[in-house]
Amino acid sequence: MIASILLAVITYASPVHYPIELAGNFGEPRPNHFHAGIDVKTDRATGKPIYSLADGFISKVSVGTHGFGKAIYVRHPDGNTSVYAHLDDFAPQIEAAVKRFQYAHKVYAADISFSSTVMPVHKGQFIGFSGNTGSSQGPHLHLELHRTKTDNLLDPLPYIREYVKDTISPAVYAFKAFPIQGEGSFQHSALSRVFTFDKGHFSAWGKVGFAVRTADHMNGVYNSFGTRYIQLYCDNKLVFKADVNGIPQSMHRMMNSWGDYDYFMKNRTWFLKSFLDPGNRLPFLRTGKDKGIINFNQRREYHLRYVVSDVFGNQTVKEFTVLGVPESFEPRQTLSGVNALLTTRDNYWQTNGIRLNIPKMLLSVNQLMKPEVLHISHAFSQGIRFVSGNVPLLGWATISFRIPNSSVDPRKLYVAMTGAGTPPRYCRSYVEKGWVRGKMRELGMTYFLAADTKSPVVKVTSRSYDHVTLNITDNESGTAGWTATLDGQFVLFEQQKNPSILTCDLRTTPVKKQNRKRLLCVKVWDNCGNQQKYSTSINY
Repeated sequence: MIASILLAVITYASPVHYPIELAGNFGEPRPNHFHAGIDVKTDRATGKPIYSLADGFISKVSVGTHGFGKAIYVRHPDGNTSVYAHLDDFAPQIEAAVKRFQYAHKVYAADISFSSTVMPVHKGQFIGFSGNTGSSQGPHLHLELHRTKTDNLLDPLPYIREYVKDTISPAVYAFKAFPIQGEGSFQHSALSRVFTFDKGHFSAWGKVGFAVRTADHMNGVYNSFGTRYIQLYCDNKLVFKADVNGIPQSMHRMMNSWGDYDYFMKNRTWFLKSFLDPGNRLPFLRTGKDKGIINFNQRREYHLRYVVSDVFGNQTVKEFTVLGVPESFEPRQTLSGVNALLTTRDNYWQTNGIRLNIPKMLLSVNQLMKPEVLHISHAFSQGIRFVSGNVPLLGWATISFRIPNSSVDPRKLYVAMTGAGTPPRYCRSYVEKGWVRGKMRELGMTYFLAADTKSPVVKVTSRSYDHVTLNITDNESGTAGWTATLDGQFVLFEQQKNPSILTCDLRTTPVKKQNRKRLLCVKVWDNCGNQQKYSTSINY
């Protein structure tokens, strides 16, 4: 009863004081993740005032974490939390609280939590400026809405729909047929293929799944967006329903299972499946016991209909007819042996000095590995690649390398990965019981054991009467953190868009200007514990 009263009285406002245009909408399909919010355009500029969507309090501020750059979390009494990411700066009272935390804990990157009484906000209250911080590809406001209790991602558009104009129906371009191996055919073929709706009539026999290529559009912008609602009917019976909302944060990578990932990697367009892979557990996809697979097992016409619509009620319908025509099928091949990865079991694989552990929950379909052992120059192990091409897992698996007999300190060893044309990268690694274990979630990369015994490099690239800029690099395991003091007092260096560049505005530090030489000391460390200490004098 109380919850229903709150829902009745809490209203939402626009986060900006100009007409909203979107660069991206909620749930857009992307490799390895769904777009978790909406991207509000800021006229390609930073510094636009941003306002709280509704009453509540600031529950968290993040700086330099999660790819958000600078972000604010506002908790609302209706059970939702709004998130404002890639900000250029915070409102003064928020900025002051962040600085106090950073100086008290001597850190730059942080998630800072606040109780409900510290920073209450009202609907429409100024909280910060739009920016381009973090992993943003251009100036905009990334706006998310979470269900506070579960942290599930919600579509913000229904809450602010009165501020967005959309009278354009989604586009539905084509569909793709997926005959089940050994059990179905479509257009006299067992291969998955793309078809347009204008042909109208097709033939099939046995079990077939379908996928659709669709995109939404909005007034005044040329962007293509994700589609909120997708329904597939067969003979007026609902076979499949998608309502892209309430996405669990732990299930982002299931986007690769719902979408045809292989087709996207080759053609850069998504076909979204109207059936479920065995490992696809996305809660907003609904099917019957057949998992969305249609069984064409009678000599008759089957009438299929896609209904695609958006939050604003704009709708597009596409129909096609399938004639059941009996055919025989090649026997279905079953995966077995040590190289078979199955969704029904935890999977373990090993060769001389290398182990792989993939829990069954990380696979959307059964997969046959074709491991290749490779020679990697300057590596401390052989390299291993499990498949050709890209085969993403649904989460983190563990790859382990036995520690070799060498003079290198085991604490300096780490798991590295590389791909075609990409330099080696650090995998989150740790040493345990004679093995170096690393986290991995892509079978198509090459993994090997590397060592990092070199300290990071620190350089002062510019200095003025009130600003100092540093360049910190580590070409092995990568920079993990830094700290700096001026005449023994901690001073804050902030990470810039290029993460190797750090800047300090001396005027915002507790060190007062005295127009004399000061000793600046910087310490930088990498992911293998190597440290570099750098000192220089500056006039301030």
